Parts: sequence; C-alpha cells; structure tokens
Amino acid sequence: MPAISEARAEPAQVAVSAAQVTGAAAQAAVSAVSGPTCKLKGTAPVNKGARLHDAPSGGRTIANFTGALVPMTLSAIPADPSAGRARLSTSEGSPALRLDGYIAPSDVAVYTTRDIPVIQGHIWISSAQKVKLVAATGDSLRAELSISGSERQTAKGSASCDAFSLQRSSPVKMEVPGSARGYLMKTSTIELLDRADGDVIFTLRMLEGTAQLFWSTEAKSGFVHLMSRGDLTIDAWARLKDLEPLKKGEIMDQYIPPTTAVAGAQLALDKAPPIVKATRAIPVRARRDVKEKPVGEIEAGAEIYLLETVAGWTNVLPKALGMTPPDEGGFWIPAAETPK
Repeated sequence: MPAISEARAEPAQVAVSAAQVTGAAAQAAVSAVSGPTCKLKGTAPVNKGARLHDAPSGGRTIANFTGALVPMTLSAIPADPSAGRARLSTSEGSPALRLDGYIAPSDVAVYTTRDIPVIQGHIWISSAQKVKLVAATGDSLRAELSISGSERQTAKGSASCDAFSLQRSSPVKMEVPGSARGYLMKTSTIELLDRADGDVIFTLRMLEGTAQLFWSTEAKSGFVHLMSRGDLTIDAWARLKDLEPLKKGEIMDQYIPPTTAVAGAQLALDKAPPIVKATRAIPVRARRDVKEKPVGEIEAGAEIYLLETVAGWTNVLPKALGMTPPDEGGFWIPAAETPK
C-alpha cells in the first residue's frame, strides 16, 4: 500500500448469593441497545487510531481511522455506551466505501442538534455542543456536557435520538434586548433559583478567573432574572449580591462565545494510484477469500483508489482516506468486478 502522508497541522471468585438471581436481567440491560430508528448521522473526523471491529465484542479489526473526514451512521448504541460498542457504517446517504462494523461510542464525537433540558424550563444543554453519551434506550439518549470554564462540572440531559448528530451545526444566537444589562459572577460559585427568593435548582462552579456573563431585563427585591447562552442556556434567578452589574452599554447586543470549527486531517498518498468511480455496488471483504463474509460494499457512485491486484483480488481505499485496513487485512474486491 502506498504511504499516506498528512498535510496538516484468572478472575476473582465470589460467593453465590440470592442477589445473583437478577444477574440475567442485569446482563440483558447491559447488552440492550437503542432501537432501529435511533440513528445518528454526519460527516466528521473519527479519533485517529480508533478501530472498527467486525463484532459487538471481541472479533477482529477491519479498519483503522486516520483522523480525516468520514461519512457515518451510528446505531445500536449500548444501554451503557461506556461498556460496549455501537454499530457504525461509514456512509450517511451519499455514495461511499461503506464498511459495517462496531466501534466504541467514545471514539465518535456526538453533538446536540437542539437545546436539551437539564432542569426543565430553566437550564438546557445548548444546540451545537459536543456531548458524551452516557445512556441509551429504545428511542432516546442521555448525554453529558462538560461545562466550559468550570471545575470539571457536568450537566446531563435526555432527548429523543433526533436531538443528536455526528456533525456539528452552527450555534444559535440569543437575541439580547437593547435595554438589557450585563452581569458577571462576583465569585466562582453562584446558586441559580427557579424564581425570585425561590429554590436552588443548580449551582454553577466556575474556575477562578473565569467570567460567566449573564444579561437581564428584570430584577425584584434583591434578585435578578438571568439569561445566558453558551454551552449551557440559562433562564433562572440569582441573588443580586452574588453579581457584579456591568455599566450600561458594556454588553453586546448579541452574545455568543467563540467556537472552533471541526476539521479533519488532510491526507494524501505519496504516489497516488488511479481513482475510479463504481457504477454498481461491489461487496468488500477483509481477506482475499470468497468464503469470507463481506464487511461492507463500495456503493454505486463512490470514488475509490485502486491499489495492487493479487491472485484475482484488488485492494482499494476510499478517496478521502478516512480509514485504512489493518496491516494483516485489506479492503478487497474481486478483480473481475473492479471498476474501469
């Protein structure tokens, strides 16, 4: 295979107890996965070095990811995403060299497509935020956000599967009225309330020196109705004594924190082989053996690199080079079916 260059910067014994009668149920809960309609799609980089396997557990590696952009569909997400693999297909609708395998969910970035409630009516994980999947059911997912600038604080929320994507969208701006006044936290910790002189619903703990900006148009008896939109969207009250009012005019008409665009590695082959386009679907195997079960297919219309031909089989690579086979494998198609 031509070189690829990167252009960018014995288990412990335990006593048997009555509690073990629930073991089968517990195992079933661990192995349960999200339903057939729960599919997350997008084109984005997969962690460089991440592996795609041919089985939900164990099995062999059929592909390694390079850090370049890959079209993807993630499904069959485990009830506990940290304890198993999800199903990944390297296609999302447009023609691609599609491999169907299994991957650790943590190797694939997931983003919110809309605001997800943390405290109903008051705090949400904002749209277009990178989150960690922590649970899955038939048609919904639970996600965790690491709050930017905080002391490793997280916020969790649940939503239907269509509230998540593998590709980041553009953040939504919050319109700030011209009459609004800005407020900063006086200290690194602030209690957020459900109403003026109400109950504490969330305590925000920021790092020293990290300013959290809010705006408001309403104050009442020593309390201020705060609004903000960053990685969290907040609509709650706080004590005026915990806030530092900004001078009139110091707040922008529209506030949104800076974001970083997600870009994949730009890869190229040192000695580029021919690129061809498939005119029909062609099964792909991990080894040169017709008895091997296909691990995917080249979809009609997909562009691929043609590498070496060996004993009636041709090795190929996807044009975007988002994944490569392991050293002991390949992406093999019958030579007789190789596109011209």
